[in-house]
Amino acid sequence: MGGRVIGSAPLTGTEASGQLEVLQTATGRSIVRAVGPEAPLTQDRMAAEAASLAMLPDDVPTLAREWFVDEVLPGAGRWVVLGYRNEPVRPPHDPWDEADLAAAVELAIQIGTIEAPPGLPDTADVIDVGAWATLAETRPPGLAAFTPWLADKVDHLADIARHAGEAMAGKTVVHGALRRESIMITDHGWDATSAHAVDWFTPSQGASFLDVVLLLPHLRVDGAPPPEVLLDHHPLPDADPEALTCAVTATAGALVLESMRPPEPGMPHGRAVQREVAHAALEWLRSRLGN
Repeated sequence: MGGRVIGSAPLTGTEASGQLEVLQTATGRSIVRAVGPEAPLTQDRMAAEAASLAMLPDDVPTLAREWFVDEVLPGAGRWVVLGYRNEPVRPPHDPWDEADLAAAVELAIQIGTIEAPPGLPDTADVIDVGAWATLAETRPPGLAAFTPWLADKVDHLADIARHAGEAMAGKTVVHGALRRESIMITDHGWDATSAHAVDWFTPSQGASFLDVVLLLPHLRVDGAPPPEVLLDHHPLPDADPEALTCAVTATAGALVLESMRPPEPGMPHGRAVQREVAHAALEWLRSRLGN
């Protein structure tokens, strides 16, 4: 940071999560996220984000990273720290207001206009697009309790998802993990806002609409209008309706399957959140399939 830290405070709006701090030195400020050994999965994701940001195009809408630390400290274990340039940003309002909601959806659309750099994996290889096939084969006990609608639909959904590789293919950047926690807002006055994405730990390349597909169920859980209502206000350019339905099918299946697995280390409530988002994705899928 170029000097000794002389003060710190939570970034406005992140006091509850404790994830972001503003550190003050004699020469300036940085926005910092630091994670200790209590959350190894988050540490790995932050390290992956640092590597991803180094290869992503300059026009990707994110906070500018200034430095990165990944060290094992004597007596304190591993600490991973990301330092971002100090900018006037805040988390989205809770609950979402119309301006922040619009900025979030437009952020997802904007990311889908950026050409992916060489070396990014295909989104269909990052998301478990074969989840419905797995569920059709294994029929886990928890599936019947998930929602009665799935009782006679799993095989049909598996058939739709078999085309996900083609439906989700593309050459644009996909963030892959957009949700409230990964979005920062800048206010421009006169109620104008824009959004930036953080948590770039799993970028990939795919169809331009994929971040919208992945984001809208999370917004629905947060109290936003149904996905189809948001799409009416924020149309997806050049999105094929059948490809969109296939992508919704595949991602809903991945959420259902993931939500039924044991908790990840350091994230005891993660599966419960996934289950809520899976329900929202299934609600959207039912509306697109018309049944």
